[in-house]
Amino acid sequence: MTHRVRNCTWGAAVLSLLLAGAAVASEESHGAHGHDGIPFGTLLLSAANLLIFLWVLNRFMMPAVRAWVADRRSRVVEALEQAATAKAEAERLRAEWQVRLGELERTAAEMREQARRDAARERDRILAAAHHLADTIRRDAERTAAYETRRIQDQLRAELVRAAVHLAEERTRADWTAADQQRFVAEFLKQVQA
Repeated sequence: MTHRVRNCTWGAAVLSLLLAGAAVASEESHGAHGHDGIPFGTLLLSAANLLIFLWVLNRFMMPAVRAWVADRRSRVVEALEQAATAKAEAERLRAEWQVRLGELERTAAEMREQARRDAARERDRILAAAHHLADTIRRDAERTAAYETRRIQDQLRAELVRAAVHLAEERTRADWTAADQQRFVAEFLKQVQA
């Protein structure tokens, strides 16, 4: 509606200038000049031509120019909106990745701490197993040493007993008489009967 009013206004202005130009042209053609020697007719015709040019420009060229400007404006606005959306998305992704990096650093720290605790537990387990094995080896060594000591003591006793028996046999043979043999057999039989 505003466009129609503008076109009517332009049309009325052009028409009035054309009429004024025609009136001035008719005066000039009769030889009347202005007071200062200014050619008002030419000026009015030039102004009329300018207004006609502007009206033609407004009527036929300006809609295309306006459409191009409106299209260009909408593309620029759309590009700005897309850029703003892309920027917002980039900011969101940046914030998300910063959070992820923070979580990653925290997770890495937790993993290092867990690995340290696991290593300490494993070290303690290995040390406990080594202590247990050392205790077992020590006990086995003590048992083996005690067994060997008893075995050697038993061997020594057996040797001493054999040596003592051998010495006793030899001494007894040397000192043993027939009366001693009879007395020994008699005592032995008493003990067996009792």
